[in-house]
Order: sequence, then C-alpha cells, then structure tokens
Amino acid sequence: MPPSPGQRLVGGATAYPCQRGERPIAAPAGRILFLARRYPPCLGGIETHCYELYRRLCLRRPVRLVALRRQSLLHLAWFLPYCFVLALALLLTGRVGVIYFGDGVAGALAPLLRPFARGVRRVVTIYGLEMSYRQPLARRLMVAGAQACERIAVISQYTRELVINRGIPASKLVTIHLGVEPVTLAADREAELAAAFAARHGVVFGRDRVLLNFGRQVKRKGVAEFLEHGMPRLAPDIRLFIGGRGPELPRIAAVCQQLGLGSRVVLLGPIPDDELAMLRQRADLFLMPNVALAGDVEGFGQTQLECMHAGTPVVAFAVDALVESVREGGYLVPAGDYAAFVDCIHAFFALPAAGRLAKEEEARAYVRREYSWERTTDHYVDIFDGRYPH
Repeated sequence: MPPSPGQRLVGGATAYPCQRGERPIAAPAGRILFLARRYPPCLGGIETHCYELYRRLCLRRPVRLVALRRQSLLHLAWFLPYCFVLALALLLTGRVGVIYFGDGVAGALAPLLRPFARGVRRVVTIYGLEMSYRQPLARRLMVAGAQACERIAVISQYTRELVINRGIPASKLVTIHLGVEPVTLAADREAELAAAFAARHGVVFGRDRVLLNFGRQVKRKGVAEFLEHGMPRLAPDIRLFIGGRGPELPRIAAVCQQLGLGSRVVLLGPIPDDELAMLRQRADLFLMPNVALAGDVEGFGQTQLECMHAGTPVVAFAVDALVESVREGGYLVPAGDYAAFVDCIHAFFALPAAGRLAKEEEARAYVRREYSWERTTDHYVDIFDGRYPH
C-alpha cells in the first residue's frame, strides 16, 4: 500500500495523523488513536480491515494511526511498549478521546491504559482467533484486554459466541461485518493481464474450467487436504490455481508432486494486486475447503467475499463463520464431505450459460448489498461517538 501524506516511519511502525487532502470533521469524541499491530504491506483480513477503516475514518474524524508494518510476531516486543508509551502521553495531555485497538493483540494494552483513560472510550475489534488461541497466557491477556474495553466489535455471530463463552458480557458486544470492496480494473487493463496470464500458464479463460484459491496458506484453509481428497474426484480437465504464501505451502507443493497433479494445479505464490483482481473476475469458481481446527478459527473470511464481489461464486465447507458469510452466491457443503464438495463444482459447470450467469449475479449482488465499507464505517463512527448500535 502506498504511504499516506504526512506519514512518519518509526522503526517498523507507521505513525501519522489523518491528512488525506480533506479536512476531517471535528469529532464529538475527540481524536481517535488507532493502534494496528497488523497493517499493509502485510496481507490478510485484519490488515485489509485496518487499512480500509482508517482510510474512511480519516474523512470523518481526526485520527492518529500507529501501525506495525512487519509480519513477524517478534516485532511485538518493541511495538506494544511503543504503543503504550505513545498512548499514555496522549492521554496525559488530553489529546485523545477514543482509543481503538485494531485487534485483540493490540487490545491487550487496554487494562494498562484504563487507569489513565477516564472519559476516553476504549474500543477493540475481535476476529475470533483471539478467543481460541492455543497459548493460554496470550489468550488470557487478550480476553482481559477485551474486558477492559467499553465496546467490543465482533466480525460475526460465530465470533460473538466465542467472546461470550470467554465470560465477556454480551451487552458490550456489537456485531459489525467487515467491508468488502476489492480492487477493480479498467476493462483494457484487465484484458491485458488476462492475456498475459493465459499465455504464461496455457489457459483459455471462458473455455477452460478454472478454479481459484488464494490467501495465507495455513492449515485451517484446508488446501492440502482438498488436493488429497478432492482433486482425484474432479474431472481431469478442471484446473486449480493456488495463490499466496504461508507455512502450509511446502506441504501443498509436496502433495502436488506425490499425486502427480502436474499442470492441473498451479502454485502461483504471492499474486500482485492487479493480477489478483483479474483472476477474481476470470476464474469460474473460488474454493474455500477449510477444515475445523481447535485454536485456529475462521472468524469470517474475506477472500471468498472479494471473489463474490467480482461475480465469482464460491464453494466452501460449512466451517466456523463461513456458515454466515456464504449465505448466498455460492455452495455451502457439510464439513469434510469432499464428494459433495466436488459434486457442487461439477453441478456449477453443468449449468446452462444462463444459469451460470444467474449464479454469478447472485454472488455479486449479495456482497455489494450486505458488505459495503461505508456501512461498516458508519457503525464504527457510531461506536466512537457514543451511539451504540445493537
């Protein structure tokens, strides 16, 4: 992501006031201090949420963002103390009216700041993993942080139940879905990228049957399991393109080699934003074959919604919060039923052209109706200003 005007870099963190060419409206609650321990150029749902919410908040309220722009958790050793010292200084000088913690890890600072934050609203967003993290001490710190906040935004009903099960009062919770507005391309640029990709990988969009999966490749995404149990059931002319990086990538590559999947499965690695935007439009289906894992949950999922926004339907297992997010515009399959998963893929390709177009339009209309960033930002502004929607 390009830096915003007024940005200052502090080590691996970004700290800057809101300066985006428009003068923000003065906030009744005062300046918002936005602490984001996950932020672009790192990729993922939390990073996207923090970036998009900050960008829109800037046009409505005065905001100071402090963001960690590093992937490794080792950077938390200096980033969290830095956030604490900066927040304390702003609190003691009366220059902040709201502290917003971008996720539960940043929110772990809330109990330390609470004695100095009288009259200052403290708000945190919980995505789900914070409440089910395997490491007990880290999980307790994040739960304590959420309890020390006045309001807790949760991204799904599934996450809401996780939070309540940790003993946090339901009266503090507000369900706010993530916004979804992925990058889109001009028609000529999209066609140029499609032609280059097709030549590089020997695929003809619109004729060949193309499946897509991308994201951070971790175990809960279930890609290696799908290759083992799903790909052998698929028609041999259907191709799967897998993008992204992560700790599961070596295992995914090993399964491809062991099964001799050859050109049927292509590992793309990290995908540039413009090429990804093209693939979201050109692929026939997006696959989300998640597996249920204790201590690693899918709090809502954005990648499937970004594809649906572009008119690409989804086939997903009914795992965690995917039950909520894939309500229309796709196929929701009982967890672990690979035969049914593959049957849905074949059923989509068996539809007449008009049927496929109708399914694509259903996906597009569903996401654009339910998950706009303006709607999401409206809810956060209500919280920051003291209006608490339920």
